[in-house]
Parts: sequence; structure tokens; C-alpha cells
Amino acid sequence: MLDTKNFVMRTGVRTFEAAAFLRKLGADTVAVRHLFSSSIETYQQKSRLVADAEIYNNCAIAISDVKTEEMRMAAPQAADELLGISGVSASFVIFDINGTINISARSLGGFNVQVVLEKLGGGGHQTMAGVQLEGYSIEDAKQSLLEVIDEYILNSSKS
Repeated sequence: MLDTKNFVMRTGVRTFEAAAFLRKLGADTVAVRHLFSSSIETYQQKSRLVADAEIYNNCAIAISDVKTEEMRMAAPQAADELLGISGVSASFVIFDINGTINISARSLGGFNVQVVLEKLGGGGHQTMAGVQLEGYSIEDAKQSLLEVIDEYILNSSKS
């Protein structure tokens, strides 16, 4: 369920066959849901991030000024949630933990977030990526991200 985002991403016949096999052995989807539940504080932070996001070149960008450890859970969840907005092909959540700026990125596959965040020193894969930036402010990180998004879009349109 986690790898496929509840059977939405990268699913095929073998995925469903494996799920059916696990279910036959007693796997409980409700129990799995409880394993990945979050606190009310994390849910509220995620909701604020989604509500305050802005759209830039078909990318949803959210910034948090909350500096809590819960943000490590809320940011990727918000990035996933932002992909449900019509016209959004990628999402980026920028947040600060102990003076290090973090960016959590997600896409549905048409926009390669790995390539974008590699330009900032991060990594991941096409649909999930992240980066930690030392010596940046939130605003500096946002500006650098916008520049890299513009560069990615320009290079993608040439191919």
C-alpha cells in the first residue's frame, strides 16, 4: 500500500496478485491503515500546508514556518495530497528542521522531481525526492527551487 500509494502508482497484475496472496494469508488492510496513521498535530500541519500552497508552473509549492519534528511526517504527506489538485504535475514542500532547510517533492511521473532536486544536491527517484540545504533561508531555498523548476521546464520543452 505504501509503495503504490494505495494502489494508485506503479501497479500491475503482479501487484494485485501479491496483494491477493497476502490477503489470503490474513493480511488486514485496516491494520495497515492504523500502522500509517498520524497524530492530530501532524494532520493539522499537513492541512495547513495544503491550504497555504501556491501554484507555480503546474507545481504546487508549500512552505512551513513551523519548526517541529512532526513536520518530517506532515511534509511528505502534504506533498502527496497536493498532487490531487487539478493541473498540478509536481509538488514541493519546504520546511526548516533545526536550521536545515528540507524540501520534500512528489509527482505522478510526468514531472521528474529527482532531476529537479539533484540540481540542489538532493536525490530520490522520478516520483519522490528530497533535499536538505545547509546555509539557506526558507526564502533562498524557495527562490533556488523556482529557478531549478524553470530550468527543468525549459529543458523538457526542448526535448
